[in-house]
Amino acid sequence: MTLFIDNDALLKLASYDLLDTALIMFNIQWEDIHVLATAKYALFPAKDRLRRCKTEQCATRLESFLSRVTKLSVDDADATTLDALAERPGIDAGEAVMFAVAASKADSFIITGDKRALEALQIGQSLDGVREALAGRVLSLELLFSFMVEGDFAQVQACVRSQPGVDKALTNIFGVSAPASLESVRVALDSYVVHLRRLTGTLLHPSPASS
Repeated sequence: MTLFIDNDALLKLASYDLLDTALIMFNIQWEDIHVLATAKYALFPAKDRLRRCKTEQCATRLESFLSRVTKLSVDDADATTLDALAERPGIDAGEAVMFAVAASKADSFIITGDKRALEALQIGQSLDGVREALAGRVLSLELLFSFMVEGDFAQVQACVRSQPGVDKALTNIFGVSAPASLESVRVALDSYVVHLRRLTGTLLHPSPASS
């Protein structure tokens, strides 16, 4: 199995100190995790190393993670597929590379925080092949968190609530002034995922079955 993670998802998971928690459920080797070759430059701007990470702890987690995983470049993607993706407004160069390579690997999954790019994939017949290849293999952050809360709800909630500035939607879901209940979190996450499914067709992975 191969796992692709985009920059936005990487940053938020590292900010929450949930990278390891997220990866446990995939039971995957480090070399089978792919990130963009440009991730370190995007996540660590030369003029201000902490501009995106905000804290030294987050930066250290990300640096350690990036040092162990496989880097993905334009050369890994099919040129025709990449061109079709790059021409689509809403899909940036990094997401285009990730979608193109993942579409060529049957046993792969994508974790992404870029909902705009997922919506853009639905437009135009030129991307029919990519959509079909990626069907059921994409996890948005809300969908990923739906799986994580079924594993260790207390830990995930504590991590999210300890960093309220990372993602407003997740902060509200897990509770601002007081911790939200597991059932409340499940319902709220599912609401986000259902809405995204309406916008992204068959791309998203099936949701977990709540106990």
